[in-house]
Amino acid sequence: MTEIAELPFEEHAADSAVLALYRQVFAVLARDANQMVDDPALVRVDELILNAFASAGPAGLTVEQVIAAFGDTSPVAVRRRFEVLRSYRAITKVNERPNEMFYQAAFAPYVMLLFLRRLAQTGGLGELHQMLSIARLSIEDADTTLEQAQAQLQDLANVFRLLANPIMQMAKSGTVESLRSSAQPMLGNSELIDKATVFHNLATEKWPQLLPECTQLRMALAAYRDAVNAAARRLIDRAGRTRALGLLPAEKWRSFARDATGDELAAALDGLLFDAPNPHFTVDDLLDAVEEGLRTDTGRTPPPRPRIDDEPGPEQVGADMEAELLATRAEELLAGRDEVTVAELLDTAGDWAASRRVLSDLTAIGLRPELPYLLTWGDGLRINVVGDLTWITDGWFRRRTPAEAPA
Repeated sequence: MTEIAELPFEEHAADSAVLALYRQVFAVLARDANQMVDDPALVRVDELILNAFASAGPAGLTVEQVIAAFGDTSPVAVRRRFEVLRSYRAITKVNERPNEMFYQAAFAPYVMLLFLRRLAQTGGLGELHQMLSIARLSIEDADTTLEQAQAQLQDLANVFRLLANPIMQMAKSGTVESLRSSAQPMLGNSELIDKATVFHNLATEKWPQLLPECTQLRMALAAYRDAVNAAARRLIDRAGRTRALGLLPAEKWRSFARDATGDELAAALDGLLFDAPNPHFTVDDLLDAVEEGLRTDTGRTPPPRPRIDDEPGPEQVGADMEAELLATRAEELLAGRDEVTVAELLDTAGDWAASRRVLSDLTAIGLRPELPYLLTWGDGLRINVVGDLTWITDGWFRRRTPAEAPA
């Protein structure tokens, strides 16, 4: 038998949910307090035993055969659970006679286990839908008596009150985690409320004397609706503040993505800020760019020499040479035009490495106020998911007019 500590988290959570329902269901049958199953592994052993009997056929199994069928399960645990099931008549002898060694399992316990697992997964909503459908059919049945309808109204009122009370408590003071795990299966059940309302209206029309019971059901439905709305508001508010979109069921998002229009999909993300997509360049390109920026002239520096007064200083020569090179580069980029967009220049450059050099030249030219060129940027963004440059900000490179010349 697999120990609980070795189980995956999802499987352990599912077993714990079944165990909780197992204890709740059998609480009304317990002889003493704290004398019920308190370990998910025991519920799993029960299921394994019943599975073994289902595969054995009408001949049945002995205790030793049941134990041998599950070699990885503790024989002591299997034998103990076998005796418990036998004491509750879930397992009986094939023939009621002395020294009978073969046993057979009843149908009802396994159905109960299936019901508990379904109840743990859906929160009992499927069963409640079936219950409402049966109740509506009974109202339309001519043989249904006033007392039967009264009992159904009272039962449904109690069911919706028991549903509403814990959800409202968690919506007001519970943690978001508990609200998500416990109340989420109850959300989005307008159809459930509609079915109960139809049943209420039919009962009111057919038996006006049941107005007090109908009023109780109507109040229970209103309480359940308020609790569900409060829980949904808190989950959505929490998701909006933390961007934890997982607070809503995955199926809700899939259904919304399939059925929503383009505008509705955009509105769902309105107000959220996403980082720009990464450009398509390799790690080697990035390393080359860093090395180019860090590369310096390792040659030997010549010693200083006397300077003639008419000869310009080295700083002036360097500055003029750089400005001349940048001006030449600017004319190459403009190609006789007065203005060109940055996007056009980057597209013409080709791959990312060449575009990076163009962008570096444009930035250097734009930072030189003595040059007759301007580099301006806008708020727009061009996106091309299939191109080498996936996104480009709106920008313009143009000649400076005489009025824009620095003072």
